[in-house]
Amino acid sequence: MLDGLMNWLADLPTILAVLIALVGGGVLSAAGLLVVHRLLPQGIRSAHNDISGFILGIVGVIYAVLLAFIAVAVWQNFGQADKLVQTEASLVGDLYQDTAAFPDPTASDLRHYLYVYAGIVEQDEWPSMATGHPEEAAGWQLLNRFHAELIQFHTQNNAVAVMQADVVRTLNMLYDARRGRFHEATADLPAIIWWNLIIGAIILMFFTYLFGVPRLLMHVAMVSLLGALISLVLVLIVLLNNPFRGENRVSVEPFNRLARSVEGMDYPHP
Repeated sequence: MLDGLMNWLADLPTILAVLIALVGGGVLSAAGLLVVHRLLPQGIRSAHNDISGFILGIVGVIYAVLLAFIAVAVWQNFGQADKLVQTEASLVGDLYQDTAAFPDPTASDLRHYLYVYAGIVEQDEWPSMATGHPEEAAGWQLLNRFHAELIQFHTQNNAVAVMQADVVRTLNMLYDARRGRFHEATADLPAIIWWNLIIGAIILMFFTYLFGVPRLLMHVAMVSLLGALISLVLVLIVLLNNPFRGENRVSVEPFNRLARSVEGMDYPHP
């Protein structure tokens, strides 16, 4: 249920997801206060404001540290995914240019595999990663063909042999970047983290209800704004948790630029 809700939010337009989080957080916080206000009259709660305030300060700091830590970690993972995509596209471009060192038909075959691979990443793998179920097979098959073609090539030219070894190293780096991209597309925060965030927010909001404020309307306004703020950070974590899903996903533009640069190269195109 929790996964379904997060996926639903991630697939919404950003502005709509933020509005739902703000309104939902504010309304739920206000509703909780009204329930507590009926069960514990303001006079009883106001008598313990000093102790409630002290404990609320401790709880607030603990939850703020947890929330900030998770938000920063998710943002760093998002940046890492974006860097992996940039690296992968750059490595494919490097390999494409390095094929100029080989004679035809080997060079043409290698360029063909790379050109088709970039198209598969852009047209097939990117949409599938948005669903959390990436389609890897076709891309790996092309890289395997590229690898087989490269290894089967034999030459007596030392310069070409050195370039061949360098291309193998670059190909291995491409494998690593590709595996990293798929890992980022399927990785998720552990369930215990989500439950800590949710239960921590509930505990924090409950302590704000224990204050006895003379005017109920002001109390409702304050807890609603706090609930909306917490929800805003939580929806930020949800939207960035899967870097290849939703409106805020990592861009496929590096592969688009790669395709455009390949079309401008001098040697024959696939």
